[in-house]
Amino acid sequence: MARIIERMAKNGARSWLVKRRIGGGRGGKEDFETCYERQTAEDFATLVELSGENRPHGYPKGCHGIEDPHFDGTLDAEMPTFEKYARHDYATRLGAAPTQRFVYLTEAERHVFPFFGHLPLDRVTRRVLREWAEWMLAKPSARNEHQPTPPMSDEQAARRWARANDIAVKKTGRVPPGVLRQWRDAGSPRPAPSTPGTLSPATAAKVYRGAIKPVFKAAMQQGENGEPPFLSSSPCDGFRLPTGPVTSRAILYGAEVGIYLQAVHDVDPDTGLFIVTEMATGLRWGEIAGLHVSGLDPAGCVIHVTQAYAYLLNETTSRRQWQLRLYPKGKKQRDIPICHELAILLAHHANGKNPGQPLFQRNSGGYIDYANQRNNVLQPALELARQRGLAKHITPHALRHTMITMLRDGGVARGVMQLIAGHESYQTTAGYSGRHTPAQRALVLNSVHPVIKAAEILFNNPRIDHE
Repeated sequence: MARIIERMAKNGARSWLVKRRIGGGRGGKEDFETCYERQTAEDFATLVELSGENRPHGYPKGCHGIEDPHFDGTLDAEMPTFEKYARHDYATRLGAAPTQRFVYLTEAERHVFPFFGHLPLDRVTRRVLREWAEWMLAKPSARNEHQPTPPMSDEQAARRWARANDIAVKKTGRVPPGVLRQWRDAGSPRPAPSTPGTLSPATAAKVYRGAIKPVFKAAMQQGENGEPPFLSSSPCDGFRLPTGPVTSRAILYGAEVGIYLQAVHDVDPDTGLFIVTEMATGLRWGEIAGLHVSGLDPAGCVIHVTQAYAYLLNETTSRRQWQLRLYPKGKKQRDIPICHELAILLAHHANGKNPGQPLFQRNSGGYIDYANQRNNVLQPALELARQRGLAKHITPHALRHTMITMLRDGGVARGVMQLIAGHESYQTTAGYSGRHTPAQRALVLNSVHPVIKAAEILFNNPRIDHE
């Protein structure tokens, strides 16, 4: 039987969750729908019960209890709708892990089904895809009209004003009374409300590649028992998504490496060693967090990458949570060489730990919590590094980009770079050759120096002494 649970957000907004088990069975998976009016929730719960504890037709996931105005019950029953066929396709993609199939479904329920999930497969044209892309780029990226941004308190406004006026104030905690008085004397200014952002072209491309394009490719193939394909052509053929601005990767160069590492070490020495390991090996964050003591070979100066700590689907609860995955990304184990000095540091850090324990642990034991490390160590360290002259926004994954770029600048062969990075595709590794670094710039300028030297004679160009 469907249940209605009333909820209240921190900003006081109310919502009602209609919760039930699919089919009414005790062991069935749970399904949810959030409604923003009590009467809407009660009406939707009644429809669910009349449908045998199943989602009623015309009420797709994310409808908020309101019938889809595009639903048409008179459509050809032999041609499945995009939503019906896509759900089947996601569930039967045997090459994808359960977590990835869950991501496909979640993204489709949020960004695809509400727009053209009701259409039969053969009615989804390139025009529909183009209109979907335009709709995606206009969608708000975060809070919607049902969950407005909570009002800013006086302390929050005073802290924002103080930081804008170079008045010393802590990032969190209570604002000193003196700062509050200065803020009130200045007229109690409050920042203008921020304009809600929209989804980026990269998000639209990600959803298109994972949740839309493969569905039409599958619809053009025969069924498992030889059934004829549903489609003879795909609307994705000849379709191009709108392009977005090209952004360069944030990479540390030269003295920037020392500034960032020193800032992290000053905030937390253990995390400092974690970051040094990440930058010196190019391992992904989850591969270091999931590294056990047994994976470290200090005598051979090697790290054996056999598993990863990842945000995976718990198939029992149908929710994602951090857990150990018994293979790294790409399902290929690899060995990463480390220098003798790093091997000594890691061996000392592993002293006293059992082989089956994580090499890097929380203070209370167990695997590192990503959110805690980011919020309590890495973000304060980045603020400290900015105060010391670093002008870049550095994330944990940017350290991996830094290491792979160092390999390229050092002349390491691309095939070796691919093995170290654990890239499944050679094209991913080749992408690091798409832009020049200071080291590459020096090589380029030194290579063309004979041209400039000859030009000095031709044009009587005065020499410029470089420091």
